Amino acid sequence: MSRLVPWRMQALILSVLSVIAICNALPFTAIINIEPLDNNDVKVRAHYGVIVPLPCPSLLHSVCNEGTSSCIAHIVPSPMQGKQPPPGWCVRQWQKIIPKQHSSNIHLGTSAGVVLSTRADLSIRKDKRKVNRPPFSALIPPIRVSAGCSRDISLSTYDLDGDRVKCRYAQDKSGECHGNCPQHAFLLLDEASCTLRYTGGASVGQYYVKLMVEDFPVPIPHVEMDQEALSSNPVFLSITVEAEVADCAALPVFVDKTPVENTMFPVLPYEEVKFNVTVRSEAETVLEMAVAGPPSLYISQLKDEQNSDKSRALSWVRDVNQLSRLLSICFTANTNSLQSEIRCIWLQQRPMNDLPAGTELNCNNTNMTLVLPVSSMADLPLDDLKLNDPSCPVFHNSTHVTAVFPLLGCGTKIVHAGSDLVYTNTLKSTGVTSLITRRATLTLPLACRIKPQEAKGPQYKIVMPKEEKVFGKFTFWVEFHRPGKGPLGNLTRVPQFRRIPRQVRVVKAARLELLDMYVFSNSSMTRAQLMMGGCMESETEDFSSASPLVDSGCSRGNRSLEMIVQTSLIKVYRLDLSKIPTVGNMMYVECKVSLCVTMQASEKCPEPCDPNPNANVLVSNFMSSNYTVRSGPVFLLDTPDPVAATPATTTQAATTATVTTTPTPTPTPTQPPANTTTDSATDRSSSMALLLTTVFLHTLCLCLIH
Repeated sequence: MSRLVPWRMQALILSVLSVIAICNALPFTAIINIEPLDNNDVKVRAHYGVIVPLPCPSLLHSVCNEGTSSCIAHIVPSPMQGKQPPPGWCVRQWQKIIPKQHSSNIHLGTSAGVVLSTRADLSIRKDKRKVNRPPFSALIPPIRVSAGCSRDISLSTYDLDGDRVKCRYAQDKSGECHGNCPQHAFLLLDEASCTLRYTGGASVGQYYVKLMVEDFPVPIPHVEMDQEALSSNPVFLSITVEAEVADCAALPVFVDKTPVENTMFPVLPYEEVKFNVTVRSEAETVLEMAVAGPPSLYISQLKDEQNSDKSRALSWVRDVNQLSRLLSICFTANTNSLQSEIRCIWLQQRPMNDLPAGTELNCNNTNMTLVLPVSSMADLPLDDLKLNDPSCPVFHNSTHVTAVFPLLGCGTKIVHAGSDLVYTNTLKSTGVTSLITRRATLTLPLACRIKPQEAKGPQYKIVMPKEEKVFGKFTFWVEFHRPGKGPLGNLTRVPQFRRIPRQVRVVKAARLELLDMYVFSNSSMTRAQLMMGGCMESETEDFSSASPLVDSGCSRGNRSLEMIVQTSLIKVYRLDLSKIPTVGNMMYVECKVSLCVTMQASEKCPEPCDPNPNANVLVSNFMSSNYTVRSGPVFLLDTPDPVAATPATTTQAATTATVTTTPTPTPTPTQPPANTTTDSATDRSSSMALLLTTVFLHTLCLCLIH
């Protein structure tokens, strides 16, 4: 007993010290990117990006407290967050108008402050004949390394003027340190490539480094320019050194169509950029894919793919904003003790001029009408002008270019910008095949923005169709089959799961070990999707005591695994009955289901396991009401007729359980199948070609901002 006292005292001391460390921790990452202002050679616009330890601090009381328009806090309902390293972190961003040479004291919440310096030369360059544009640095997620493993950490930068970008350590003699310029023997900096190398050998702990990113003009013949840095922007990084691992080469790697490092996406107004990030880890399970990006970035939940891969979908819609011209999106994969490379891509908000004088763009409930004066398009080949869909006509005469096209056709896209509905198309020159040309070209984004109050008024009326108009008459039902049997027996015999199942123990007993649960709908809408809201099992028909089988369409631990099927109106789950608490020989199953169809054939309804955490980016779709489908009694004994609960005509391998369908709350569904079961799996399979899938949307909990 005497030995326990020192142990408890040590634990108490460590807990207190950890709380003190969190409350006084420096930011994990901090950057400042600066942009020149129009007709101003004294001040610049500074864009701040900071990753701070949890709890996520409020921006309202930390920045922009002067009450002036020169500061804008980018407040979002759910800030981007990550779990590694502890205690976790979140992204905070804002912008300010500051002097061209300035020191900023960044202090958010309970984290300790850090002072970062910026400098910009706002004189006219001799080579470009315009004001210099400083380079941009990407805001990267927190860095993790293993103590005994060397690693290269690339700092992603981009310069719009095409200058040479170099990185160096902050210097006290230049007034950049402010008493905090740590340098470490185990960190080496390649200034030309902006690559920080961790050589290994550091003790476990957290270390900080302060760097400066600078741009240098590229020499041009007959143009004399000083080869001094034109501007200096800061990058503050933390490096968390963790315990050694057995294999330094076993890091997670990005695969498939994940964008390569420094991919550039030009973005027009109201255009959406979307891509998937897929990672593979052989040594350890990927716990999270950490992402740092611009406000209103849509990030899906981590999704299980084949071969133990994990993926996330990312997308961003360019709404009216005051963000920087260049925006970075950086991501990395974290396991319990490993981290993949940190990869960054860039979004370039292309500058757009105002519409030429005399231009008319009119919108009504069905069409968009454009009238463009020819006088504003000198030397432009008018025959080359096309909409997103080149087959839609664009007319021109000696005075005007005109186009009338539908809101739901000619390549018009629909995006949501906040609570507004925006229809977008683009009028552009299509006859240019070379990146370098002397021909005049045109890229003119067209947008009709419908505000919520307009949608309610007499000028614009939205009529939502009834369910039966969209999906036809439909119903739902549940079937249970032995693995390798049933309407998809060939698929379930050697199944592909959305995640790798653990080895199922084999027990010789009177009860079945495995059972396949099929959920069906028979909607006549060819693009409809079946959506799962969740399934429960109970030993009693009234479900007075029930336990979950499937959560929101997602597998529930080791109790169920979803199989990958190509038919959108069927969901198949492999049930491990040894993990289900039912102890009797019979169970009942109840599932929440619905139907979904997207407005555009190229899109898919949001995955049930992939909720949308950001209301600014939505897939346009139509959802049915939620329905409850309940099975009859399902026998679990390993008998010649193991699943049948009623004296029906069935085969040994398959039976169909009794179903009742209850809508919630309003629409009236079609009649469900009969309460007695006489159909075999073979009879049911004749109708499978008509079946489609449904989606049940979930929202993520908003982060509590302290």
